[in-house]
Amino acid sequence: MKDIAKLNDHVIICGYGRNGHQAAEILSAHKEQFVVIEKDEHLMQKIDAEGKRIIHIEGDSTEDEVLRTAGIERAKALITTLPVDSHNLFIVLSARTLNPQLKIISRASEASSVAKLKKAGADNVIMPDYIGGTHMATLISKPDIVEFIDFLSGEQGHSIHMESVSCELLPDELKGKSLSEIMSWKKTGVNCIGIKDKDGNFIINPPVTTPIFSGMKVIVLGTKQQIGEMKGNLA
Repeated sequence: MKDIAKLNDHVIICGYGRNGHQAAEILSAHKEQFVVIEKDEHLMQKIDAEGKRIIHIEGDSTEDEVLRTAGIERAKALITTLPVDSHNLFIVLSARTLNPQLKIISRASEASSVAKLKKAGADNVIMPDYIGGTHMATLISKPDIVEFIDFLSGEQGHSIHMESVSCELLPDELKGKSLSEIMSWKKTGVNCIGIKDKDGNFIINPPVTTPIFSGMKVIVLGTKQQIGEMKGNLA
């Protein structure tokens, strides 16, 4: 409980089954702070047996008090990976009420649950079985691209980061300026690979003359050190 009390801007993982375990592995590789909530005693013992000093709570994620114990008011994101869609729906509703600013990612088993989970407040809904099939098929048609993306998101790619930089974070003198001016300001070596406009549309490899206005985001790629320097420049 003392460890949880020290956390701020952390991630809460609801469930430590296959998907929850994988999420924890990736977050650990990328040095993200997180708390696991799991009510299954055997899975709790698995966490202890792994000896990775994972902060965890034995409890039911659908209960508001358990989410509060995990520091949901101070968390930046929640991942709910329970196998039953109705349980994930309940968690999403509770989490959105307890922290309106929270980034919520939910698992779904049935396609019919996706719209319901988003309506309840989930920012993203993932169907692992669908993604798995798509991933395997894409490995045949575009193997190098998929392997590169896996490298970036996996443990081996922990030193490589992709970040989105909101226009609102830019110094006032850069807001509304061209992408070329923004990327050359206090250059750290990061590369722009795309932008997200105010309507949520992605533009890959945008022209350097593209102006960046309020509501837009710049997607950059770089090493962990380069991204850190970039964030330092924006601070």
